[in-house]
Amino acid sequence: MKKRILALLMVSVLTLQLAGCDTANTDTVGKETQDSIKDMFNSARNDRENTEESSAGEDTEALETEEPGTEDADTDTEVRYQDDYYEFVNQNLLSKIELAATDAHWDWFGELNAVVSSEMEDIIDELAGDGNTYEKGSSEQKIKDMYECVTNMENREKTGLGPLKPHMDSIRNASSIDEYVDALAHLSGEFGFSSIVGGYNIMQDKADSSEYAVYMMYADTLIGKEYVEGENTQEYMDLYLDYINDMLMEFGMTADEAAQSTDAIEGLLREICASTLTTEQLYDPAVTYNVYTAQDLQALYSNIDVPKMLKTLRIDGQDRYIVMDVEQAKKVNSLLEEENLQALKDYSTFVMLNDTAKYANANYAKLSDDMRNALYGITESWGDEKTWKNLTQDMLPWDFGMIYVEEHFSARDKEAVEEMIGQILEEYETIIKRQDWMSDATKQKAIRKLDTMQVKIGYPDEWPAARDMMQVTPVSEGGSLLSNLLVSMQVAIEDSLNKLGTKVDRSEWDVTPQTINAMYDPLNNEIIFPAAILQAPFYDRDNSYGANLGGIGFVIAHEVSHAFDSSGALYDEYGNYNVWWTEEELAEYKKMSESIVDYYSEYEMMGVKVNGDLTLMENIADLGAMTCITSIIGDDAKALDEAFGQMTYNWASEDTASFMMYLLNTDTHSPNKVRVNAVLSSCDAFYKIYDIKETDGMYVAPEDRVGIWK
Repeated sequence: MKKRILALLMVSVLTLQLAGCDTANTDTVGKETQDSIKDMFNSARNDRENTEESSAGEDTEALETEEPGTEDADTDTEVRYQDDYYEFVNQNLLSKIELAATDAHWDWFGELNAVVSSEMEDIIDELAGDGNTYEKGSSEQKIKDMYECVTNMENREKTGLGPLKPHMDSIRNASSIDEYVDALAHLSGEFGFSSIVGGYNIMQDKADSSEYAVYMMYADTLIGKEYVEGENTQEYMDLYLDYINDMLMEFGMTADEAAQSTDAIEGLLREICASTLTTEQLYDPAVTYNVYTAQDLQALYSNIDVPKMLKTLRIDGQDRYIVMDVEQAKKVNSLLEEENLQALKDYSTFVMLNDTAKYANANYAKLSDDMRNALYGITESWGDEKTWKNLTQDMLPWDFGMIYVEEHFSARDKEAVEEMIGQILEEYETIIKRQDWMSDATKQKAIRKLDTMQVKIGYPDEWPAARDMMQVTPVSEGGSLLSNLLVSMQVAIEDSLNKLGTKVDRSEWDVTPQTINAMYDPLNNEIIFPAAILQAPFYDRDNSYGANLGGIGFVIAHEVSHAFDSSGALYDEYGNYNVWWTEEELAEYKKMSESIVDYYSEYEMMGVKVNGDLTLMENIADLGAMTCITSIIGDDAKALDEAFGQMTYNWASEDTASFMMYLLNTDTHSPNKVRVNAVLSSCDAFYKIYDIKETDGMYVAPEDRVGIWK
């Protein structure tokens, strides 16, 4: 492997709409057991195919599945597919999954991510132990020296917050709001740190996606608005306040000072969160796309010198600035008063400590790790070696990405998936044409969006230029993990500023090929399938056509559906925020969306209702995806059975109670079990092939089945 890792690359990541979700530690099963787990699914599928047939219409046959045996499952309750299809398909698999003490969550995204990470760890081991010296700037040199910076705890202890100290001092020593804001602006302009004000992001302009614009970012809400204000989350809020206190004491405050500062930070945090947009609102361009001139910004932030701040940030002279959360900005401005100066300085101090904790010495890293574990219900931390290797991969994502492509990407699988994408796009056109609530003119615009949709599979044709900008200084030359982190942050800032004023290159990738996920980017009207998602269980060339449609096909159709979800539908074929629907169509869309919100809000996990508003976009995409793949399959009962089973298997997951609470409060996806059962219960094809009666748990009356795209 080491002979093949020569010229590799790096770039920063945008937030896109995803098929999966961010997960906590997920190394439960391990690579060596994948085949046996896959065999378990095949066995479950065979059980379902051993069926009794009965008539269910002129063109289809219903499959009345025999009740599965439970001899292989650790359960005393027989599960019927008619009552809980998710548990029926996955009961044997999930009975074999035991979350380790280091894990909060298991699913196939995390499982495959662990496999990919393990493969990259082999690269690290080879380079770390080969005794060779590599050319400066080569991927071998960067990986080898970065790993040494990560693992050299003596150097990390000696370094402490050293590279950050001058910047931290500028915050701590600020004697006025003007000096405080100036310190924040220098930090953000040089490294990208953002806490209260001065943070920004350069990304495509939503009104003209061929251009870049400056988006003024909102304040850091720490644990997040959902936890700060949630009825069921105050115990986690208390844990987080203890964490703030401990971090400030580690920073050098006395117990009394830390306690007073923590109280002050909590006060600011609760005020800021009360004026902060919800997660679902952040996806609505009608709410977040607010154009301001520099003069408008000065009026918005009347308590600070905005021209001075913009110049320090190196983003002055723009004709427009986009403010994403106006009400929060107003609140922050009201807090930028001299009487709050010490509390503001403490707030920004903690944000910097929190942002850099895992790159600092052992004490800071442990405090951060312990807080994360408590939030997710993890009872044991990873060992040092795994933590270090993961951190090394995080620091050099594109270097490892090119390694992954060279070693593991299959052009044959890419061609097969490209063919399936074409079929799905064609079927979606058919679905759009049959919508009687859309005018012909609007249908043509929707079809145009499909026809112009860009498809990215595998990896970029040209690797990001930012990789060459990122250089690693080894310990022997005065480098440290923290100093190299700051270099990587500077690279991201410089790369971003270099784009300002240029035309958008739509061929660029913001997602590494080793990412186990799939995405839709509304600003580029593109779907992205990194190389690593093109493997079992999502795609397997040995699977039947029906199973692959239920696997990678469902994922593809889900991403295509995002072009027409409650947020994606507001962008045109060029990726511009441009409402192209009639008022009557928007009213009908809203009516159907409200039905979806109400439908999902009836589902619950651990006694907590699913947030139908938060999960609306993803639910629309799931429902649309199922319509698409069942429309492609048609009346082939066996293929439908395989597709339903594969989709269900792919969403198998196990969670700690704390992590499930985290998902319910913050994830835009419904819990995986709900993603399966809610979609299938609203799918007419599901009823055509299975014997589902009104008294069964999976039954939903035809008039109550939801979806935008039917």
